[in-house]
Amino acid sequence: MLRQLIIENIALVERLDLEFAPGLTILTGETGAGKSILIDALALTLGARADSTLLRSGCEQAMATARFVLPEEHPARQWLRAHDLDEEELFLRRTLSASGRSKAFINETPVPVTTLAQLGDELVDIHGQHDHQSLLNPTAHLTILDAFARHEALTRQTGQLALTWQAGHKELESWRQKGREAEQRRGFLAHQLAEIDAAALRPGEFPELERKRARLAHAVRLGEAARMALEQVTGEHGDHGESALRLLSQAAGELEGAERLDPALQPIAEKLRSLQYELEDVADQVRHYADGLESDPEQLEELEERLALLRNLARKHRCTPEELLPLAENWRTELMGLDQLDMHEQRLLVSMEETRRAYEQVAGQLSAARRQAASRLVKETEGHLAQLGMQARLAVSWRLWSGDPRPSGLEEAEFQISANPGEPLKPLKQVASGGEMARIMLALKTALADAVTIPTLIFDEVDVGVGGRTAAAIGAKLARMAGQRQTLAVTHSPQVAAWGNTHCKVIKSVHEGRMRVTVQPLDEVRRIEELARMLAGAEITPAARNNALALLRAARTDVA
Repeated sequence: MLRQLIIENIALVERLDLEFAPGLTILTGETGAGKSILIDALALTLGARADSTLLRSGCEQAMATARFVLPEEHPARQWLRAHDLDEEELFLRRTLSASGRSKAFINETPVPVTTLAQLGDELVDIHGQHDHQSLLNPTAHLTILDAFARHEALTRQTGQLALTWQAGHKELESWRQKGREAEQRRGFLAHQLAEIDAAALRPGEFPELERKRARLAHAVRLGEAARMALEQVTGEHGDHGESALRLLSQAAGELEGAERLDPALQPIAEKLRSLQYELEDVADQVRHYADGLESDPEQLEELEERLALLRNLARKHRCTPEELLPLAENWRTELMGLDQLDMHEQRLLVSMEETRRAYEQVAGQLSAARRQAASRLVKETEGHLAQLGMQARLAVSWRLWSGDPRPSGLEEAEFQISANPGEPLKPLKQVASGGEMARIMLALKTALADAVTIPTLIFDEVDVGVGGRTAAAIGAKLARMAGQRQTLAVTHSPQVAAWGNTHCKVIKSVHEGRMRVTVQPLDEVRRIEELARMLAGAEITPAARNNALALLRAARTDVA
């Protein structure tokens, strides 16, 4: 329950320190007196968006603090216990600086504004004039119904599955776009690979071809070098001189003959003989090389053509001939990846179908729960409307959704009403007058309030546009509601104000050259004067005072 609200430097308020009691508290005042400032200040402490325009002119900082006494097992107690804070009282404080920055505190512990808002949702429910318009908008009706049903788990799970499906659909479209682009890339890669595959490249082929081409191109010069070397080693084809082999053989023979005189010459002789044998082997290799040399212009031309092909391919693909095969392998790998796009698309389709089935199952459960809740809400709201003097018949019209999964579920809902016996059901916006809308809204809000455990309800001019018996019925409904939980009502209607347990007047006046707003608790005499002002206007007559006293007595008699 809200026990205290302290406001400093917000709008026209310099400082206010308000105490609140259980039951129905009424706030009245002339138009423009600043009643909405109190609601805005309280909303700040509950995590509402901070607006620097709320800062009182000439001030550097504004502040609003709300003190609550918590019922047993209230969710806010769990938060306080988790943070080792006192559970008996809860202080929500919000500061706002001229720079536009705001800070939030819970029992003087700094917290994110989102935390303040989460606790605020469990403490106070504020109903304003805009709620009339929301009732005329069918898109809000499903939200109202879900709030009454309190099936948060189903709505949350339905929303999550819908968002998962939508994310999958977005990813699928992205992959399909990649697939369309991949088709062009796939064709390009296939053409390039076919060209390289047609060339039948072999690893190490280019340097090998260059060596062969060099050998064929210089066959004459190489043959001459081989024959000259062979002549020097073996004496073949020579006309004079000793060959290296003959000289080595003679040297080895001289030492082998002398080793009988000195055995120390034996290893040297063996080495010379070994060199002779190795040189003979080299001579054989040179002879074989020379025999294999031949001038073949046709083969040379083929080699030149092959080398030209490899160089042209390398030039086309901006690489060296040796890099052509690795490049082709990279293209093959890329092609395999492109081919897997189709596989990934299939996996996405399967996953989306599984998500859709799960969505339809959970959304179907949500639909059944909504229809059960709608039946209860209709019954309770019709009962509250009867107490407000309306013999109305309420119904919920359903329209099934057949498109893709969406967070709100498988249907749309719209409230329909027959405001008078015998009239057909029609959408609210077609049949409800201003006074009827006020009573319908209050009846729905009362049913919603009964479905939740929020300890404090605030109604900001929910009686706008009504008067007389309708206003009195609204006042009676607020008073009955206040018997179960603390209720605050801002009103211009004396018929509503008469039902309050506590009555405060918001006053705007000039003090030391500046406009300011104050709040005055009214005793019995001042309360009669305020009700008389609300009835008669600026000039309060004895008749207006008598009417005010009659309103108070009638309300108290009804409550008793």
